[in-house]
Amino acid sequence: MDKAFNVLNVNIFVLVAEVYGVFAAPSVFGMSPVVVLRSEDGRILPIYIGLAEAMAIHTALKGEIPPRPMTHDLLIDIISRLNAKVERVIIDDLIDNTFYARLVLRRNDTTIEIDARPSDSIAIAVRTSCPIFIEEKVLDEAGTEELPSDFVEFDRVV
Repeated sequence: MDKAFNVLNVNIFVLVAEVYGVFAAPSVFGMSPVVVLRSEDGRILPIYIGLAEAMAIHTALKGEIPPRPMTHDLLIDIISRLNAKVERVIIDDLIDNTFYARLVLRRNDTTIEIDARPSDSIAIAVRTSCPIFIEEKVLDEAGTEELPSDFVEFDRVV
């Protein structure tokens, strides 16, 4: 079901998404990490990301806890110690093949929006179990109906 957020008196339509998985996909650089989101309407959104972020998302999805806090764990701890909470992540734009996201925090009755890379936002969302939304315009531009056949499970390449 589409959800609308009102921003400056303009309704922005978003769909709830889940992390479908982390994959490796062929690219001009060899195999590249990709996080794949699946929206509530079934569309797939592949986002090419860095190896460190892929590992962060992949290990969090598997429930693995590192012996020392990783960067995303540190950020979550800082947010918590500032008495804020990660409320949601919104993948909100695609410009020149680069995805954009916002990390939305809540502190008391104040909402704080932070521009962030989707990969970092997703790594935080997986750790905090906060909802992930994708603006419909992003899915319309870059979403697909099925996972590309040349994507390989990340476990098979790490």
